[in-house]
Amino acid sequence: MSRLLQIILGLFGLLVVLVLAAVIIIPLVVDPNDYRDHIARGVEEDTGRSFEIEGEISLSVFPWLGLEVGRMRLGNPPGFDEAPFVEIGSAAVGAKLLPLLSRRLEISTLRLDGLRVNLVKLADGSANWEGLGGDDAAPSSDRAPSGGAPAGDGSFSLDRIGGLRLSDAIVRYEDRQQGSVIEAALPRLVTGELAPGQPFPLEAEAMVTLDEGATRIAAKLEARVRPARDGSAATLEGTKLDGEISAGAARQSFELRVPTVDLALAGPTLELQGLELDFQASGPEVPGGSQAGRLAAPTARADLDAQTLSIPSFSVELAGLRLAAELDGTRIVDAPSFAGRLEIAEFSPRALLQRLGEEVPVTADGAVLGKAALNARFRAGTETVELEDLVLLLDDTRLTGNAAVGVGAVTRVRAQLALDAIDLDRYLPPEPETPPEEAPAGDVALAFDWLKGLDLDASFRAGRLKVNGLTLTELDARAVAREGVLTLQPFGAALYGGQVRGSARLDARQAPATFSLDQSLSALQLLPFVQDLAGFDRLTGVAQLTAKLSTSAASTAGLASGLNGELSFDVSDGAFKGVNLWYEIQRANAVARGRAAPVRSSSDTDFRQLRGTAVIRDGKLVNQDLVGGLPFLALAGQGEVDLAGSVLDYRLTATVIREAIDEATGERHELAGASLPLRLRGSLDSPSVSVDLGGVLRDRVQQEALQRLGIQEEDRKAAEEELKDRALDRVRRLQDRLRRDD
Repeated sequence: MSRLLQIILGLFGLLVVLVLAAVIIIPLVVDPNDYRDHIARGVEEDTGRSFEIEGEISLSVFPWLGLEVGRMRLGNPPGFDEAPFVEIGSAAVGAKLLPLLSRRLEISTLRLDGLRVNLVKLADGSANWEGLGGDDAAPSSDRAPSGGAPAGDGSFSLDRIGGLRLSDAIVRYEDRQQGSVIEAALPRLVTGELAPGQPFPLEAEAMVTLDEGATRIAAKLEARVRPARDGSAATLEGTKLDGEISAGAARQSFELRVPTVDLALAGPTLELQGLELDFQASGPEVPGGSQAGRLAAPTARADLDAQTLSIPSFSVELAGLRLAAELDGTRIVDAPSFAGRLEIAEFSPRALLQRLGEEVPVTADGAVLGKAALNARFRAGTETVELEDLVLLLDDTRLTGNAAVGVGAVTRVRAQLALDAIDLDRYLPPEPETPPEEAPAGDVALAFDWLKGLDLDASFRAGRLKVNGLTLTELDARAVAREGVLTLQPFGAALYGGQVRGSARLDARQAPATFSLDQSLSALQLLPFVQDLAGFDRLTGVAQLTAKLSTSAASTAGLASGLNGELSFDVSDGAFKGVNLWYEIQRANAVARGRAAPVRSSSDTDFRQLRGTAVIRDGKLVNQDLVGGLPFLALAGQGEVDLAGSVLDYRLTATVIREAIDEATGERHELAGASLPLRLRGSLDSPSVSVDLGGVLRDRVQQEALQRLGIQEEDRKAAEEELKDRALDRVRRLQDRLRRDD
């Protein structure tokens, strides 16, 4: 027994001596720098690229079999820059010596300093990382197990790694197709001890630079990683990501909290649970100077192989808005496309504008912009956005329908929208307190260059629409825009008891743009129409109107003066309010004859019919065939209206019908059968009417004088010249008296 013990002790002593000798002799005898060229040639043969080891290689044996290498460079493939593809300042790793006797690997902390990776994609699409990945890796069934007992082929099992320590690393990506550069710096990455199935802490700091430094993202990551024992998956617990995004003077800080992140390391799946992101932005470019928000998602899952993303529900809070949504994505890597549902809870647009530091518009109704909400299904790609089952609420208005927008060289819009009711005048600025005659006239330039880049096809329905004082119901319109031309056709609506039908066209292919209108009105109630349109209440009746009009102007001030076209009108069962033509004729006649003026029975001129046609040239309406039927009068005449200046000048002939009754006596009027010239002129709001009785009175004076002198009809012509001066003098005196009575 003692002999056996001596042998064992002797062998152990010999082993210790051998180990000590190896520790002392091997580093002295073996110089790993002698193998630098051999190692470089091996790497070059495997990669087809140049490889250099510039730094020293040092070797240690006990208690760790360690290797430390200085600067190394791996070159680019032919056709790329001379700058290295990968450069490492220094690297160090060690393996514990004694466990190697049992074919177990216990690796010390793996350290990598000064890593530089330059990724480049050329204009032709080729990239400098292509060709590095091999297809000759052993299948999984042939691989040694990652933990536990050693494999039967004598390979080593990995028991633990002391940790990873990465410092001063930079990864640069240049895409010469897109003209973009992204640079990511990793000043620090540290892990705790790594062992199969055992959790370890992870800390990292990063700085990402975009647009050649214009945008910077700084972040710090903390998490506890729990890997699966077979290395196929890992779970991040208590993940915390803090950072800041800066662009010029703007700053945005963020805090990401995710209780659980599941990573499929053997497959490209990622699942997050309990995601919470708090962010705050500040700077001159941020609305309101500073804004804070929050994003939360109970679960989110991504599969990079299938290129899918699923977020069953998430919420966003920002500037007082509360958004809830669900999202599914496909082809999220090469051609992202997303679909889901979006809901914005009721909010106040007025309060939102205030929070964003934007000017709140002054509206005629201060109660508008009080509430709004949105609900819709959506689909979005890289160049298109579609909304379906859209429901938009604004104050007491509800808009529904579908819409799609595509962006590119031409903006493509497709929409089918329906509106229940809206009063747009409530959203317009209030009427100025300054009297209109003292208020400066506004003039707005008309530019429609945007129309050349619009491809539009939209239909629109509205139950009730009020704009510029006019109320339209049962509105039905379709707008089509192509290559600078916008057409509104058809356009129809119920309008003040009648119907409006027609089309409109805006041609912006040349400057100034041309507006054209082809409309018909039927059974229109004039009084409420002109009241709402222009505050004019002096015309009643039922109107039929057809119009073909066009205008071209560089600004709004020139629209009326540039108006051209034709129109026809027929108004029945109406009245000119505030003007009684028959009374004015009777009054003028009574004054001329020295009688008291009759009592005014009405201040209006009723008419059975008023019809005619008109031509508009350069903003002036010319009417040559006005015909009207009035009580006791047949009206005919011509005139013009200056649409830009809102003034009119009409010369009319009122023929007193033979059945005309004198309202004072109830008998046949003495002017029955006479034709009387009338003049209607002045502003459209308050025109003046004058009755020219000169010719009629002159004839009557001559007749009466001849009768008193006893001159017969056959001698009339001889006496006319003698009486002419006398009759004219009397007429002038009567006209002067008539004007004084006015």
